[in-house]
Amino acid sequence: MAWKTLKRWMRHLESRGEMLKIARPVDVEYEAGAIADLLVKNDGPAVLFEQPRLPDGSISEIPLVMNIFGSNDRTLRALGASHETEVGDRMVAMMKPDIGAYMRAPWKALPLVRDALAMPPRKKWRGNCQRIRLDTDLTKLPIPKTWPMDGGAFVTLPLVVTKDPISGEHNLGMYRAQVFSEKEIGLHWQIHKHGADHAAAIGEAQKMPVAICMGGPPELIFSAIAPLPDNLTEYQFAGILGSRSLRITKAVSQDLMVPAEADIVIEGYCIPGETKLEGPFGDHFGFYSLTGQYPVMHVTAITARKDAVLPATIVGLPPMEDGYLGEAIGRQFSPVLQFQHRDVKSVHLPLETGFHNLAIVAAKQRYPRQARKTALGLLGAGQMMFLKAIITVDPDQNPKDLEALLDALNDKVEIANDVIILEGMVADSLDASSPYENVHDKLIIDATTIPERDPRSDNLPLEGSFKQATPKWRQGLAESNIFTELESVKNIPEVTDARMLRNNMLVVTTNIEGSPSPKTGSETFNDGAETARIARISQLKNSIWQLDSKKCLRWLFITNDDMDLTCKKARRRLLWQLTSRFDVGRGLFFDEDQQRLCWDATTPIPSEIHGVRRWPAITLHSEETLEKVAAHPELAKYEWPVHLEFGGAS
Repeated sequence: MAWKTLKRWMRHLESRGEMLKIARPVDVEYEAGAIADLLVKNDGPAVLFEQPRLPDGSISEIPLVMNIFGSNDRTLRALGASHETEVGDRMVAMMKPDIGAYMRAPWKALPLVRDALAMPPRKKWRGNCQRIRLDTDLTKLPIPKTWPMDGGAFVTLPLVVTKDPISGEHNLGMYRAQVFSEKEIGLHWQIHKHGADHAAAIGEAQKMPVAICMGGPPELIFSAIAPLPDNLTEYQFAGILGSRSLRITKAVSQDLMVPAEADIVIEGYCIPGETKLEGPFGDHFGFYSLTGQYPVMHVTAITARKDAVLPATIVGLPPMEDGYLGEAIGRQFSPVLQFQHRDVKSVHLPLETGFHNLAIVAAKQRYPRQARKTALGLLGAGQMMFLKAIITVDPDQNPKDLEALLDALNDKVEIANDVIILEGMVADSLDASSPYENVHDKLIIDATTIPERDPRSDNLPLEGSFKQATPKWRQGLAESNIFTELESVKNIPEVTDARMLRNNMLVVTTNIEGSPSPKTGSETFNDGAETARIARISQLKNSIWQLDSKKCLRWLFITNDDMDLTCKKARRRLLWQLTSRFDVGRGLFFDEDQQRLCWDATTPIPSEIHGVRRWPAITLHSEETLEKVAAHPELAKYEWPVHLEFGGAS
């Protein structure tokens, strides 16, 4: 089912009891975002702020709505899909039509024909998005500022329209947009994005038309974030999703075609090469992304529907609404990924890791090292190039099952042979743990069963080849030794707490003197403190390994003591902590025989000599904001998750 407009989708949510309306004034600075955060972390409803209060104290005439995609079921309905892979199945049918089946039963091709006919966008002389010409003043829109250290108000569900200056094809991307002034707004397109490609192609000193659209049919949101092939535009894909051609109309002040049913359209231009300092911004990794120079857009017009609503989201410590959007895209596009990478059975990008930090891949394993080949292929697949780590598991294993993952790591990974490091690879610009912007090392962990004909297999003789030595436990022929010195570990002075995750897998927390505060981060280089942190981790690692005389503690995880290892959902928090504060090149240590691995996920301290950049603060609401949220009687039944507390920080 296509929703056609944002209002139709909102009415559907209201009819299902999934829309909380707050009629009293709510501040767009901090308060609205915190309410949305509380709701999404409790599987709560969407929320409509009927009187959003602007920073100057005035009430915006345009309502603000948040958390409209805040659950897996909600995203499925927003897509109009009947099941989790419907969109991908339709895409594969178009990429590789079954001609024989259609010849025998032509009516089976009707859905394919319908999708093909829906692809070309349809031009309208005037769109509903242009019914009202608003003042050209961005500060009058209810654009939220969600976190205390944000550099300003940000459009967080922007549909940024640019045009290829050579082909004329339009691109719809989602790049956050910071309001700089009444007529200037930032465009956070990274160097890997199509917007940056278009800017590079148009040349410096020339005006490049840009439009930032908000609202409209929900399929526009999904189109903007979908991993589409280069020969399929977002406008075409939106038509496929909605089963009807997307209506577009010419912008009133720029040479662009914009979605006719959008709620608000901000038109303007940027000049390639002209930038402004953008950020910080509380981002999906749970930290503030660092400041940087990004393009600035000069606003020439703002238009809106008569019944316009401004949709927004809040991103930060997961789970968040953007996580549900990302999971929906991952599930829906899994058939396409499997079509392109036939060895993939299923993929899971854990919400807790911000998607780009970890992928768990169930992969076929018919021949030696097949899963590793699959992992390497995925690292070249679109946005998966940003991944920090990939763990491959057996094809019959559910990659979403965290307990099964721990079992596989404990029982099927020989550190010397199954842990692979790739140096100097592409990184996400938003990952502060990387020593260099856009560059980091990557990690592949092969946690699959050894297949037949593998040099390590004991099942079949290999002709014309040597056998590769490997422990009996790795072949599944014997039990491995068990680490039994947990209580001794707890008595080590540097250890705050310790827990066994599996027989040969230990996590310990420790206090690091001079470690950046979760609330403030650190902008100041302190070479001495970072040197001391490294020495402390080394000492702690060695002390624990000395207790492990049988060398059976293959996995040692060390992280800060700002989390409680015993609280509810502690392992979910640990998953975030072990990936977000961890850099492959800086944080992996092996013993002399490479039988044991230490994974250092303590917060690094900015240091020039050790290659640690500024370390950002964690996205945490202020006490004042939390008090405002607590004053709303409609929210009394919701609680903040205990596992997301940081050593007393709220």
